[in-house]
Amino acid sequence: MTGARSWLARNEIAVFAVLACAFGWMFSILHGFGGPATSDQLPLGPIIAAAIVSVGLGRPGIRTWGARLVNLRASPAWYLVALVAPVAIMVAAVFANAALGAPLPTAAQLKGWTDLGPTFLGMLIAVGIGEEAGWTAFAAPILLKRHRFVGAWLILATIRVVWHLPLMLHGDLTWTLGVGGNVAFQFLVLSLFRRSGTWFPAAIWHATLNTIGGSFIFRMVAGPDQARLGLLMVGGYALLAIGAWAFDSKWPGPNPDGLGREM
Repeated sequence: MTGARSWLARNEIAVFAVLACAFGWMFSILHGFGGPATSDQLPLGPIIAAAIVSVGLGRPGIRTWGARLVNLRASPAWYLVALVAPVAIMVAAVFANAALGAPLPTAAQLKGWTDLGPTFLGMLIAVGIGEEAGWTAFAAPILLKRHRFVGAWLILATIRVVWHLPLMLHGDLTWTLGVGGNVAFQFLVLSLFRRSGTWFPAAIWHATLNTIGGSFIFRMVAGPDQARLGLLMVGGYALLAIGAWAFDSKWPGPNPDGLGREM
């Protein structure tokens, strides 16, 4: 292994994080973080970064990441969880928000459900695969080999939050969702990856969350009601994360396969 490749192997997560942010922030950087264009985030940043680092590591890096990408085998139950859990959390948040004074969605607003299918497909490609092929298929196995679950979670959560900074600074994503939501979400999808053995349920969950949340339900409220809905959704994710932690009574240390599925 050459000196440069050896250095990259020791610092692959740091290089991946820098590249993911560089590509993700591309439009914001080009516009100087000023004006409407700064709200554009390139969701393909993580997958591009993972590809560059994998190629830089040579054939072993390409084979390892490639094997993760094509491994979609998991119990159907995990895919069902990835589809149902984000919808259930969102629905619970809507009813809790209504109990606190927000209006329930109207029949006219709910008619937009017919667009959910195409929206989901777009989100799955751009966001689910574009991000999770990097966060979950590339970075998660490396971190789970080197750290206990909590350490891997905190590192990935920090990178994910930083990656979303342009959206938070511009106001397209609240700080509650950008920080609290991403931290809780990262815990759950890392748990899902560890349990299912594949990264794709995380991509499904991410696409479902963005389709039902940002592209549908969140557009039905505004102002304080929308802010409170975001806070309630983060609370739902946090409660589910606590439940997942309590359910798994034995959390493993670093695992050679980067999954740690055995209790």
